[in-house]
Amino acid sequence: MLPYRFSFFGDGGYSKVGTEDGDISQLNPKLKLQTDRDVYRPGDSIYVTIEICNPLIGDKTSSTVPSLWVERLGFEIKGIEKLDTQWFAIQKPLTGMKHGRGEHVFLDSSTPSMVSNQIVNSGSSKNYVVRAMLPSVIPPSYKGTTIRYLYYIKSTMSVPWLLMENGHSSKESVKDLTKVEARVPFQVWVTEKGNGLVMEDGQSDDIVPSTTIQTDMYWKEIDGDSEWARVSDTNDGVEEGYESSRDEISSVSSYNPLKENLFKSFRSSLSFESTTARSSNRDGPYHDIDYSSLPSNVGLHRLSVAEVMHDSNTEGFIRGRSYNIRMDEHVLLRFSPKNSESTYYFSDMIGGTLTFFHEEGARRCLEVSVTLETSETINRRFVHPSRRNSPTITKVQSDHHEVVADLVQTSFLFSIPMDGPMSFSTPHISVEWALRFEFFTTPKNLDWTRYEHPLLVEGRDKSEWVLPITVHAPPSGTSSTLTRTEKPFSLEPLWVHS
Repeated sequence: MLPYRFSFFGDGGYSKVGTEDGDISQLNPKLKLQTDRDVYRPGDSIYVTIEICNPLIGDKTSSTVPSLWVERLGFEIKGIEKLDTQWFAIQKPLTGMKHGRGEHVFLDSSTPSMVSNQIVNSGSSKNYVVRAMLPSVIPPSYKGTTIRYLYYIKSTMSVPWLLMENGHSSKESVKDLTKVEARVPFQVWVTEKGNGLVMEDGQSDDIVPSTTIQTDMYWKEIDGDSEWARVSDTNDGVEEGYESSRDEISSVSSYNPLKENLFKSFRSSLSFESTTARSSNRDGPYHDIDYSSLPSNVGLHRLSVAEVMHDSNTEGFIRGRSYNIRMDEHVLLRFSPKNSESTYYFSDMIGGTLTFFHEEGARRCLEVSVTLETSETINRRFVHPSRRNSPTITKVQSDHHEVVADLVQTSFLFSIPMDGPMSFSTPHISVEWALRFEFFTTPKNLDWTRYEHPLLVEGRDKSEWVLPITVHAPPSGTSSTLTRTEKPFSLEPLWVHS
C-alpha cells in the first residue's frame, strides 16, 4: 500500500511523505501549492504554482545520491455542494456513483497525469504554473449548519526514489513508490446580480450548475522559455477513494488583498488563450422553487410599522428614512437607521437611533433588545421530514440590550463581519440577514398612580419587529469597506429630565 499523508498550511498546500527503507528513511519529497489570490469571482482566471522539492539529505560528496522520479503529477480544481443528511431528504446515490450521499460536484477540472517521468535531483526543485477560468455562474463559498459550498485545488504525485550512483541508475535502484498530496481551499465571492436572490420582477436565477462543468486548463514549467500547453487529458467524476471527511476543510479563508499583487508581473507577460466550458450531464436538474422573505413584523403583541421619508432644504441635512413603530394606535418609538439604504457590504457598520415617545397614559417602553442575525432556511421541497416544523436556523452575529425606561433617545452600532456570509439563494437554501428588535413594555390600561417608577411595574408585554437587510461582498476592485452617505448620530443616550 502506498504511504499517504495530507497537510494544509495557510495560503499554500504543503505535503511531504517519507519512505521506510533503510538508508533512505529520512527522504521527504515535498509538494506545495499556492494560488495567486485568496478570493475569486465567477469568471476570474485562477493561477496556481506547483513546487516539487527534493531536499538534500546526507553527505553532499557521497557517490550515491537519491533522486526523485516524478512518475506522474495529477491536478484538479473542484467545486462541491454538500448537504447534511440530517437536514435534507436525500436519496441514496446510485450504485457505481463515486461521490458521497448529499454531494453534488458542480465544478470538476482534473487530470490524473499533467506531468510524467520527470527527474528531480537531490537538493533541487521543479516549478510549474497552471491556469484555468472559473465558470461565470457558481455559488459563493459558504460553510453553514445544513449545507456547504466549497472550492479546493489538489495535486497528487506518484514518486519512486532513484539511487543514482555516478550519474547512473538501474531497475534495482528504484525504491518505494510514494504518493504525495497537497490541497488548498479558495474562496469565491459572487456579485450582487449573481447571488440568486429574488429580483424586483419576482424572478431568480439558479446559481448552482445542475450539471458538472469542466473548464480548460493550461500549464507550463516556470523556467522562462516554456510555452503554455493545454491539459487535454481530463478525468471524469470524483476520484475513486475520495474521502468526504476531507471536505470538512472550510473553503473560507482570510482575504489578503496584498496577495493579489504577487503574480501581477508574471500574469502581465502571459498570452491568454480562450477557454471554453463543457458540461457533462451527470446529475439531474434541480427544480425551481419560490422562497418566502423574512416577515416585516412578528410579535406576541401586534405592532404596526410605517416607513417615514425625510427631506429638508436645511444645509447639511441628509435624506433618509425612519420607521414609526406603533402599539395601540400610539407611536411607541421611532427607529432611524444610520444608513438610508438597506444594502450593506462586508465590514460595513450598521446601526441607528431609537427615539421613544413616553406619552402620559400610554404604554411605556422599558427595555429594548436588538440583534444582528443571519438565517439559513431550507426549501420545504427538500427539507427532511423531521425538520419540516423548523426549517430555519438562526445565528446571532451581534446583540445589544438596554433599559430605556428613563431615556428619550439611544443608539446602537454593529459591524458586518469582514468575511460575510453574503445574502444569497440556491434551490436548496436561502441565506438572509436581518435586524431583530424586541420591545418590553408596560401592560395596557395601567393605573400609573400605583407606581412611583415605570420599572416597578411587575408585568411586561413583549413585541417583536424584524427589518430585513441585504449583505453583499465588496465590488471587485474596491476595498472591503465602502464609503457611503450616513446620517450623523451619537451613541450617547438622552435622558428624561424630571
